[in-house]
Amino acid sequence: MRVLSFPNALDIAYELGGLGPVSQVEERVFPDGEVLVRVPEADEGVVLVARLYPSVNDNLIKLLITLDALNDMGVRRIVLAIPYMPYARQDRRFRPGEPISSKTVFKLLSQLGVSAIVTVDLHKEYVAEYAPRVLVRNVYPAEEFAKALPNVDVVISPDFGSVRRAESLAKALRVPYTYFEKYRDRNTGAITLIPRQELDLRNKSVVLVDDILSTGGTLVEACRSARTLGASAVYAAVTHCQLLKDARERVRSCVDRLVCTDSILNEFAEVKIGPVLRGELEVVL
Repeated sequence: MRVLSFPNALDIAYELGGLGPVSQVEERVFPDGEVLVRVPEADEGVVLVARLYPSVNDNLIKLLITLDALNDMGVRRIVLAIPYMPYARQDRRFRPGEPISSKTVFKLLSQLGVSAIVTVDLHKEYVAEYAPRVLVRNVYPAEEFAKALPNVDVVISPDFGSVRRAESLAKALRVPYTYFEKYRDRNTGAITLIPRQELDLRNKSVVLVDDILSTGGTLVEACRSARTLGASAVYAAVTHCQLLKDARERVRSCVDRLVCTDSILNEFAEVKIGPVLRGELEVVL
């Protein structure tokens, strides 16, 4: 199969070595902001690599019109490799009148002839159910994080929502894991995070896991709680590091070391996502 890539994802495309020849989608932006793409060549089967962050909305439109162009060219099988799936956090209707944005994205992709999607660390795995006709492979890079952070005693999720990530990394490291529960003092309003399991963190090195680091508030709160409970070192393994506003400074104020993937390009990206995607694509193809 041919590997087709948008310009901002060529680094990942070339890490998919052996899957097929690599071609680049041509892009053009008109003065009014509208975008145009051109697919130079395609085979009957295509692996399309799309890094959709940042400029999520523009990149989603580029992806959709590229998929339509591939359909018009008669491509019979389209497999998407999307390191970071945008809009996945809107996985349910939080208030009346809101869309389920993750459903919208998956529905559009399924309607444009996508056969399979390989993505990394969806915010909630069940959003893949919004594309029932599409094979969705969601991979969490536990082994890669474990190699980057080998000397850890305990894995902690900052809340119950990331406990599956903590469990996966703990299994790779062969250490225990837990997650924090949030308690608020009714008199002072102060928030305290307490481990769900009775684990002694005194003089232990711990690693906090999460899927997205945006402003850093949750991560820093969890880090401070781990310090209060006696942790000697606090690391963080985060898959998608957006690092918005003053997140870098906030995280550095508490966390000893931050390890991210390059699903979103950043200076803490020690884990290459291309080989992770390649392993899943070999299964799909």
